[in-house]
Amino acid sequence: MERKLKLSLLALLASLLMVGCAGAATREDSAKAQADSRAEPKIASQNTKPLIVADFSGCTDENNLGGQMGAAYNAPDSLTESYVDEAGRGCVAKLSYNIKGWSAFWMKLQGVDLSPYRSLAFDIRADPSPGIPTQMKLELKRANGAEVSIEYVSGIESTWKTMSINLADFKSPGYAKPLTTLSEMEELVFTFEAAKSGGQGVVYLDNISFR
Repeated sequence: MERKLKLSLLALLASLLMVGCAGAATREDSAKAQADSRAEPKIASQNTKPLIVADFSGCTDENNLGGQMGAAYNAPDSLTESYVDEAGRGCVAKLSYNIKGWSAFWMKLQGVDLSPYRSLAFDIRADPSPGIPTQMKLELKRANGAEVSIEYVSGIESTWKTMSINLADFKSPGYAKPLTTLSEMEELVFTFEAAKSGGQGVVYLDNISFR
């Protein structure tokens, strides 16, 4: 009888230990779930339809948003933009610059809201004869040019390649207040600086979009 009682007590003790372990596991799982729910949410996949700014299909100085495009420079520096047909692509923008300071190719964004987008993408190539730019500056502007953010890109080649630049990488230029918002955007500018792009160059652009 005494032996049976001891065995019963041992079995009861074992059962209690198992219940306790299960309870502890349940509490740990619950705590983990709560911790996961407090963690920073993952960025959702980008499903926004790309915003085509300029595919140059019209071979004119008006982009897909209805905005004008053109050149900016201080003489004697210069930049000539033209829209030429390229086999297999149709019209593309051709930018020929000769500078000691800087010159730029700008396009109006018509007050578009870029907040749904993550990146700026475009196709680019350069003519190797005058020299391929080592770097090219991108500028995003709003508030009548009072707010500007910039990013430099490199890796331009003699053959077409697609570049994608994260909008979060655009930063203060030091000469203007950086963008405070991506809404009501006014201008996208491709800028060539002699110190970074070389004194002469011919660059081709196509399929400019935000994604």
